[in-house]
Amino acid sequence: MAAHFATKRLKLLGTGRSLPGPAVSNDSLFEALENACHPRAVRRARSIAYRLGITHRHVSRDLHVPLSGTRITMQAPQLCHAALSAAMVEAGLGIGSIEYLIGHTSSPHTLLPPNIAWVADELQYAGPYLELRQACTGFANGLQIASAMAAANRLQAIAIVGSETGSPYCDISDAFLSNEQLVNYVQMGDGAGAVIVGQDDGSEDQILSDMFVGQIGLGREPGFFIEGGGSSRPQCSMQVPVFRHHVQTVREHGGELFVRGVEAMMQRGHALRDFDWILPHQANGHLARLFSQYFGVPEEKIYVTADKLGNLGSAAIWVSLDMLRQSGDLKKGQRVLILGAEASKFLYGGFVYQH
Repeated sequence: MAAHFATKRLKLLGTGRSLPGPAVSNDSLFEALENACHPRAVRRARSIAYRLGITHRHVSRDLHVPLSGTRITMQAPQLCHAALSAAMVEAGLGIGSIEYLIGHTSSPHTLLPPNIAWVADELQYAGPYLELRQACTGFANGLQIASAMAAANRLQAIAIVGSETGSPYCDISDAFLSNEQLVNYVQMGDGAGAVIVGQDDGSEDQILSDMFVGQIGLGREPGFFIEGGGSSRPQCSMQVPVFRHHVQTVREHGGELFVRGVEAMMQRGHALRDFDWILPHQANGHLARLFSQYFGVPEEKIYVTADKLGNLGSAAIWVSLDMLRQSGDLKKGQRVLILGAEASKFLYGGFVYQH
């Protein structure tokens, strides 16, 4: 089945991001491993970090404290609050002007109430909200909903926030840190990214268009999933719900998600050469080189933040878009192709942003 495209464009009013604490370098990450694990865990982690091209990330926990006494330095609702506040500042709006609040995450503050309910409390937001339990393409479904709502109900300001705080799920111990968990330990970061969008104003200034979402996961084994805590398996055999990462499955099928996204854009009459920047989902610090080699586009056109932030999951696209917009490298009138990829059940999505 082909990707689904929203029929209406959106105006981008503001973006914002929030990252917990100072960046954690690989050396700091390896030091925590040395204090708690066998030296072979450190050797494996160094090798993984080199292959992934990730040198820093932000985490919302103290890595030197065991799981049983984990201290959370910045909770998910606070991260979302800060990201949304920054987006509202750019948009020139107060919380009373937000007409609907949409959240998406795979690591919520609580399973129920949803994470976005706590975000509403933080913001003192009295309006309606909804949450998508989704990871790296939560942004794409959030835009589908916002586009339809803005057009049907003539809403002027819809807030969307994606967040991840997965680091508290990791027990830094030999018993927990299998090879797949070491990949998570090195690759994943915490953070939140937000946008404020409104109705299309008919201009070509800060417009989101060609918003699409699709999936190729039918019958496929998940590449990334949470084991334990759901109604099918409420008990957690490893003390906490575990983010499982089938690295080989992701390696086999993950690249196809970018191919499907590019094909969806080509069917709309676009070509990769039409875009000044390409912003793919941030899963690998070597992404610019890999994307350039596969698709034959200049490496310097591909915007990468994974080397500095790791994989931020549901927050990745919004955080990276905000960083690109604030970098000074994006010029007025330039067009950015955003391509999302989610390995949970292999979803893809994206949009075009004109600055």
